[in-house]
Amino acid sequence: MFVRLPIALLLLTASPLPAEPYQPLQLTSAQATADIALMRRGLETIHPGLYRYRSHAEIDAAFARLESVAQRPVTDLALWRAIALMIAEIHCDHSKPEASDAIDRYRQANATHLPLRFQLIEGRMIVVSNDGEAGAPPPGAEITSINGIAVPVALTAIGKAVAYDGSTDQAIAAKLGEDGDIMGDDLDEYWPAFYGFPAQWELLWKRPGDAKLTRSLMAPIDFKTWRTLAWPGARFRAEFYNAINWRVAGTKAVLRIDTFVNYRNPVDATAFLSSFLNTLKGSRVTDLVLDLRENGGGSDDVSLALGRHLFPRPFTWSKPVLLKAVRYGDLPAHIESWGDPKTIFEPALSGYRRTRDGWWERIPDPADDGAASTVSQQPLAGGFAGRVTILTGPRNGSGATRTIAQFKEVLGARLVGEDSAGSAEGPTAGNIFLLTLPNSGLKVRIPNAWNRTNIAHFVPGKGVAVDERVTPTLADHQAGVDRALDVAKGVAVVPTPELGTVLAGNWSGTLDYRDYGNDGRVILPTEMTGSADGRLALRYDDGPGKTVASTTRWSVATDGRTVIIGEGKDRQVLGIVERRGGPGPVDLTLVAEGTGVENGSRVAVRVVLTRRGDTLSIGRQSHGPGQPWLMRDGYRLLRRNAG
Repeated sequence: MFVRLPIALLLLTASPLPAEPYQPLQLTSAQATADIALMRRGLETIHPGLYRYRSHAEIDAAFARLESVAQRPVTDLALWRAIALMIAEIHCDHSKPEASDAIDRYRQANATHLPLRFQLIEGRMIVVSNDGEAGAPPPGAEITSINGIAVPVALTAIGKAVAYDGSTDQAIAAKLGEDGDIMGDDLDEYWPAFYGFPAQWELLWKRPGDAKLTRSLMAPIDFKTWRTLAWPGARFRAEFYNAINWRVAGTKAVLRIDTFVNYRNPVDATAFLSSFLNTLKGSRVTDLVLDLRENGGGSDDVSLALGRHLFPRPFTWSKPVLLKAVRYGDLPAHIESWGDPKTIFEPALSGYRRTRDGWWERIPDPADDGAASTVSQQPLAGGFAGRVTILTGPRNGSGATRTIAQFKEVLGARLVGEDSAGSAEGPTAGNIFLLTLPNSGLKVRIPNAWNRTNIAHFVPGKGVAVDERVTPTLADHQAGVDRALDVAKGVAVVPTPELGTVLAGNWSGTLDYRDYGNDGRVILPTEMTGSADGRLALRYDDGPGKTVASTTRWSVATDGRTVIIGEGKDRQVLGIVERRGGPGPVDLTLVAEGTGVENGSRVAVRVVLTRRGDTLSIGRQSHGPGQPWLMRDGYRLLRRNAG
């Protein structure tokens, strides 16, 4: 799938000036109404997936909520927020708003980003790196509050503006921390629309096991500085030629490709991959691990190149592309896109066939390089014939997810990690039209085509499910361990210890939990005694002279498929999705999921238990539909000597 974005990269070259308050553009009700009407007409005319995942009634209701915002004067920031919330309800990863030129100019002249990078791990906002400012939360610390707003509140609110395909809401957490499609990450991108531009950042944070929160006042940084902060994943807005690396050790080879974007500085993808894949011919390598966890997609030519090298027989990557319309009335006067405008907005109708439902199917043309994915491709002679394992995760989308789906169907590739986001069936993409709303200057990305993957097996609205789940944990992050890669490479399996053995002993540390009233963080010093049958006796220091005691029990069902937590009316049964031993004889990673009720609402529940040496962590997360996993409560305990 070839996605063309009409946006320029935001490369900041000047040092940030002293922050001046942003002066929001005041729009009359008539101006805002006109902008919304143009946006609605553009979406209804062009977007091939407007009603793909939501009904007409649901989309009409989303438009009605947006239109109600314009019933009175509104600022550009408030309209930006309302548009983002409406477009997110389409559930299309290629549909999202962009800030106006005026807002972009302000962000280029003033520092507005958080002075740190973060990832959401076990539902916690974990610092990955900072800008070195005195008092900055160190790597590994958890942010619990930003400018007086509890992190769960901010992430839930802004998470509703995050674009993702279908029902793959696991993408929300990933995009909040990193999103190459916008100005760094969705938290920094949309914070001004929800909470205004920050004059400073007031952060509450804690290290693992801290009994108190620390407060830091920090200056914002500009986007150029933000891009220099250390990050363990793909470089920001990477390109195919500089986002690929490989290594071979014995019979195992690992090929990591962090993006398929190959249109800014294009290379011959087939030849480029040959420099590595040709070395596998006649070698001892029997297993190839294709690491795509950081890959959000890009150009079809890289996917086709992989197929030519690795597929055993001729293949056709895509079904013919579908468009809702090929003529757009006066809308092109408001649209920017890359390429020749006449070719884009007035293509020859002879290149399409009309479908029964009135859509336009592009006729595959072998002479058209841009249509290569819809015509038969020949595999290269002597390609790799060993086992292929693919590392996947919630950052996958667009062409990356389609590639994973193809490799699963054609090769029976083993998938390890987390379920991908995106659409295995194929996303709405093609040319991405940038529709500018004249009164506010806000812009809206609208894809014009439905790219359909040529596979028979997929779950509508989903990416691709893994064969072996490996859930990122705080214990792995703190130790710098890549368990998913170890599992994919077939690193020697360590025996899984009995749960009672893992929990047995005397422990002390902390219990953290989110206050049900305001989502603020509460920390209680805690002691725990565990017995070999999984019974736990807990004692909490709940303030001067107040000690609270409780008991519970953990056990694994005899079939090994569920974990039972608690007894009697408090008993909860969760399905085990991962249970693995670790490097030590009593080390364990156990992940279980199910459902529960919070504040009267049904939520998904996940429990993560890890033991590494003398450290035990037990965390509970939850989320509702369209929300990221967020920490509900968690223990961090150290084992005391038996004496």
